[in-house]
Amino acid sequence: MTMELGRDKTALMVIDMQNSYCRDGGRMAKLGFPYERLAAAEPGCKRMVAAARQAGVPVIYTQYVYQSDFKDGGFIVNEIMPGLKEVGLCEVGTWDAEILESLTPEPGDMVVQKNRPSAFYSTQLESVLAAMKIRSLVFCGVTTNMCVETSVRDASQRDFRCFVVSDAVGEVEDDRAEVALTTMGFFFARVLTGDEVLDSWKVELSNVA
Repeated sequence: MTMELGRDKTALMVIDMQNSYCRDGGRMAKLGFPYERLAAAEPGCKRMVAAARQAGVPVIYTQYVYQSDFKDGGFIVNEIMPGLKEVGLCEVGTWDAEILESLTPEPGDMVVQKNRPSAFYSTQLESVLAAMKIRSLVFCGVTTNMCVETSVRDASQRDFRCFVVSDAVGEVEDDRAEVALTTMGFFFARVLTGDEVLDSWKVELSNVA
């Protein structure tokens, strides 16, 4: 039986669409990563947010944020990729950590701050979703192989129905993007295009890029 997407008990998850990852002056670019590949997810995310608002589907943003001393970074920052601390990636209170202006949350939207790839790790997300009686999650954002996939895996293992919008996610390498979408689609989620989501939600957004 194919898992079907509807509006009821559904929320849109916009993962880490921040200046750090998607803008030329962001710290990811300073580390040498091709921010343009992540910024490519912006039009798709804008389309999904507009569709969700038209369909009455709640919009939830995640925001990767580190404290200024990076003591909350753990071994990921201290041992695996110390460059994150050296460049001040997603430091709290900075432009780098801000959500893209084009995707600025509106009153009533939820913003989940996190300091790990998963939107569920040490956050209030699961309890908020339970209070909202949400059972299905639609994911867009960056990066496909890291924060999107990690959040999808954690959501799936909590028995949320997960859907990933293939043309509204971004990754720094084609191989990683392909593997991530294949893996999520194999066991953790259903991978859809933006058009398929709009069709499921019965909305038309011809004027949205």
